[in-house]
Amino acid sequence: MQSLRLIERNYDMMTDTEKVIANYILKDTDKFVKANIHEMAKTINVSSTSISRFVRKYCNLSFAELKIEVASGINNDAYDNANKIFNWADSFNEMPNNIISSISKTCKDVMGVNGIRPFKQAIEWINAANTVFFFGVGASGIVVMDFMQKLIRLEKRCVYSIDSNFGVLNSRIATKEDIIIAISFSGKTKEVNLAVKEAKKNGAKCIAITRNFKSELEALADLKLLVPSTELNATRLAPIFSRYGQLFIVDILFLGLAKQKTDSIDEFMDQYDNLLSKLK
Repeated sequence: MQSLRLIERNYDMMTDTEKVIANYILKDTDKFVKANIHEMAKTINVSSTSISRFVRKYCNLSFAELKIEVASGINNDAYDNANKIFNWADSFNEMPNNIISSISKTCKDVMGVNGIRPFKQAIEWINAANTVFFFGVGASGIVVMDFMQKLIRLEKRCVYSIDSNFGVLNSRIATKEDIIIAISFSGKTKEVNLAVKEAKKNGAKCIAITRNFKSELEALADLKLLVPSTELNATRLAPIFSRYGQLFIVDILFLGLAKQKTDSIDEFMDQYDNLLSKLK
């Protein structure tokens, strides 16, 4: 998307008003392509004339032309990503290595986007929490169940319902002593966002595992652990690499929490060997 690159390249030279316009276009791309110029002006509190002047100055386009270019770019990028992944299946000999390489890149990108600091903060909050409330549906619900299983091994009390309606109801019993972990790649899942809003009313803090993009969940979260936006929801065949990114985040948190519980792997494993041996 040439115009977006032009905006990014000239960002440091822009006035404060121009940066406000640039931020909206670059960070709220989905909203930008859906809004008319008057709606955008009202949202960011600048004049429609300023927006038109900005687009003409930096992109040499009209507002409508820029929207078309950005929308086309989003769809093309998403199609290219989906098409590339789908074509891997043409050669089963090469496909495993392609997937391994992309998983490795996804994990490196997760660390590049987040750094180590938010992981340390999340571990501290989870460790101190009385109860961990999980919210997530669909593919994100699978990641939730993986994380919950790991936390239960660490004797951490967890609350989660696969039924999204009960998830919203569960949110009403969260307190300031608890932590919310909301998992949604898009950040737009209504059931998740409503549950987070309700739980936060009682003072619970929210850790969101979501994509590296402006969304309602990203705005609601007190702490964000971000997954690179490799796949775009509109056209992705399946949540392949976003899922690996989410699971990578879960594993980092689990190992960090396990280390706080004990320095001895033998002690850690013996607890469960002794318990589970009673089932044999």
